[in-house]
Amino acid sequence: MKPSPYKPIRRRVLLPLSLTFAVLFCTFIYTNYQIRANQNLIDMRHRFEVTQAFNKESQVQWQTLMRNIMVEITRDEQLRQAMAAADSATLYQLSLPRLKQLSETHGISHFYYHLPTGSTLLRVYNPQELGGKVERNTFLQAARSREFSFGLELGKIGTLTYRGVQPWIVSGKLIGYIELGIEFDYVLEQLKAIVKEDFLVTVEKSFVDREQWRRGREHFGRSQNWDILEDRVIAYQTLPDFNTSGKIQLLAGKHPSADAFSEIVIDQQSYRVKNFPLRDSADRLIGNLSVLHNITLEKSLFRSFISMNMLVSGGLCLALFFFTYTVLGRMDRHLAITRQRLNDKVANLKNVNAQLEGEIGHRRKAESELHLLNETLEERVVQRTTALEEMNRELQEKQATILHQDKMACIGQLAAGIAHDINNPVGFISHNLVILDRYLKRLKQFADLQNLLIKGRADAELNTAWEKGWKDFDIHGLFQELPIILSECRDGTARISQTVQSLRNFSHKEIPQLKLTDIHQSIESSLSIICHQLRNKIEVVRDYGQIPRLDCYPGQISQVFLNLLINATQAIADQGEISLRTWADDLRIYVSISDNGCGIPADKLERIFEPFYTTKDVGVGTGLGLSIVYDIVTRHQGSIEVVSTIGEGTTFTLSLPFNEKPTPGAETVISEDPTRAETGHCCG
Repeated sequence: MKPSPYKPIRRRVLLPLSLTFAVLFCTFIYTNYQIRANQNLIDMRHRFEVTQAFNKESQVQWQTLMRNIMVEITRDEQLRQAMAAADSATLYQLSLPRLKQLSETHGISHFYYHLPTGSTLLRVYNPQELGGKVERNTFLQAARSREFSFGLELGKIGTLTYRGVQPWIVSGKLIGYIELGIEFDYVLEQLKAIVKEDFLVTVEKSFVDREQWRRGREHFGRSQNWDILEDRVIAYQTLPDFNTSGKIQLLAGKHPSADAFSEIVIDQQSYRVKNFPLRDSADRLIGNLSVLHNITLEKSLFRSFISMNMLVSGGLCLALFFFTYTVLGRMDRHLAITRQRLNDKVANLKNVNAQLEGEIGHRRKAESELHLLNETLEERVVQRTTALEEMNRELQEKQATILHQDKMACIGQLAAGIAHDINNPVGFISHNLVILDRYLKRLKQFADLQNLLIKGRADAELNTAWEKGWKDFDIHGLFQELPIILSECRDGTARISQTVQSLRNFSHKEIPQLKLTDIHQSIESSLSIICHQLRNKIEVVRDYGQIPRLDCYPGQISQVFLNLLINATQAIADQGEISLRTWADDLRIYVSISDNGCGIPADKLERIFEPFYTTKDVGVGTGLGLSIVYDIVTRHQGSIEVVSTIGEGTTFTLSLPFNEKPTPGAETVISEDPTRAETGHCCG
């Protein structure tokens, strides 16, 4: 039997199809591998960032804890008398139970009393060790500033300790210092319990004496590891001791970059390592803090994921291959039959050709009519294209609105939370200032009564001593200055409350509702939000006229002013001026916002209201601010004009009718960062 001439179609199709399957298979596996690997890398960086944040937060907590403990100690009258008398025996008797309690509850391991001269009066945790001049940086900082000092100190034997030093001042006189300390290994154990990571701390050998290091390690029962590395020693580690080669791999790289990390295997467990620089209270780079994250399970799950993908993808490709092989075989047979049928029809087609020649005339006529139809169709296409472009522009505007609505939801929650957290302590301060003012008046009345009694009934010697003390301590000056100080504090809390209220009003998610609004009040509310950008840099000149209240959406109008004011502040490089002017005629209200900044180039003025158009650097603006301003003003049946000169400044003039209702629109769209403009208004 003669073989079918169409049999090779199977081979001609299967070869490129097999190559296609192979490429798709490899691409799919590689893509899945990269996606999973990138996700693991992102998760790892997040873990390290969280660990570093917890470490910083723990330092703040230890600092606050030590400060509170020392304040409580200074309030103990018995301790105060013993410290003033330099009575180390009484200090030890009273402080030892306190140290035991602090050690059990907070891990406090060091407790000192220092004399004003800078020498140690008592080590509560080791009273046998006496005297000695204190030269630690935290103590020197406290001695210089007469305030609480806190920081990480490197001991002579290579131990790291968080230390806090509090000057003990009674009636303006320094009677000594209190010092508390927490060993770094205790801090690491607490941090490990929270973040579930392991840690390793290394110290530069240049800061440690080898012999003292050896004695200190023997005293604490720790392993000697001086010769493992050339320039560093291992001070602490939360993992059990492991081999030397693993330590060398782990500690490779003295000063790694911010994103650098390494991966090692310790006792058949895989760890990903990130090193952070370790600085003491004097800001010296004394070593590294290495964070070790166990990724053994993650690697196992990753390999299982890739294997499963390869198995499923390979099986699917094989199934498709065999399916195609079968279908092509059927096609071969079908094509052979079809070929025979086509040969039979060729003869019939020759007869049909003669009939087609007669129809050519009719087709030419139809082509002429089709040509005329095409000309009409081109006009319709142009009209449709114009409509689609307009719809596309509206879609971009809606996308920008939706994008900022989503961001505003997050900013509103954050701003409301910040305002609430600030408002509570400001309330406490305001209330306490009122009470303090009341107590000051009572104290002044008591001082006046005391003055009257001493001058009227005391002998000359007592009267003279009283007058000398009154003059030496400048009591009269205190009673004059304290009311002024209290007044300034009340003014400060009032300013904070005003700023918090403005932040609440700004971040409040507004449901669009028409309301009669004072335009001047909206401008001032926007100015209060950006006041930190204006202070000591920009002078605001107001020229407010008599204008009626505007029936509008208040939140949207406030956002217009905020965006324009932010643009004006960012257009001024150093010192400058922003001018605000309002006026009205019979039909419209006018608002002019001018700055003497860098100005906008003439070739960019025509595009500044386009969505997503910006002349700023990448990451500074998205080009939506003035687009939103234009949309809001248009929605209120108003108009906006801009005049700008390079090097002289820019003026935006708003025109809003106060006898027409605005067009209903979307919710107020507020920029995600009130300190950053989202427009093209810059120096180019």
